Amino acid sequence: MTQEEKQLLLKDLCARLPYGVKFQGEDSNVYTLDAANYFALQVEDVVFKPYLRLMSSMTSKEWVEFCDCSAKDEASWVMTENRQKFIPFQNREDYLNSKHFDHRGLIPMGLALEAPDGMYNKEESEKESEIPIPKTIDEAISTLEKILSDEDREYLLKNGAISMHDSLGRWIRNEWGLWTGSELKNELEKKGLEHPDDMSNYIIEEFIKHWNNKL
Repeated sequence: MTQEEKQLLLKDLCARLPYGVKFQGEDSNVYTLDAANYFALQVEDVVFKPYLRLMSSMTSKEWVEFCDCSAKDEASWVMTENRQKFIPFQNREDYLNSKHFDHRGLIPMGLALEAPDGMYNKEESEKESEIPIPKTIDEAISTLEKILSDEDREYLLKNGAISMHDSLGRWIRNEWGLWTGSELKNELEKKGLEHPDDMSNYIIEEFIKHWNNKL
């Protein structure tokens, strides 16, 4: 490992300290990075290879969060590995670190290892796969009511549907078959909506109306 590569790795790992990134030790066992072994990495000529996720492994839910975290006025929040407290993050780089994505390209350089499926995001992937594609607009509203956090709902009420066009709207278009065809798309077409952008915006606006009526 060159000095330049080591400095790049140290810079990357330092930003991951709050999020419990896993790494492979010299004995080939898997450990979790903390301040103590990070200090050892700095003072000893030891190579710790972190396990990171490819950017291409980002789930639809994570894409929504990734887009939102830099768009919202207030900090978003991410749960730590021990699930006992929350850590605020203010920008996209923090979010990528919290989800252990290889946004610096360390894997192709041989400075990091590709994380096995389920090492970090097994629970999130399972939850996402459990969300069925709604068949009607009412089902779509009901689904959004279940999956959106209080913070997301407050943000929508304050900023309107267009504020989530490239985050939540993109997720709806991609995951609910508005590009490829679905029963939900057919129902929206009956209302005169032709483009998936307009369809996702309509769904979010209907959700906002629904939620305003509950307040």
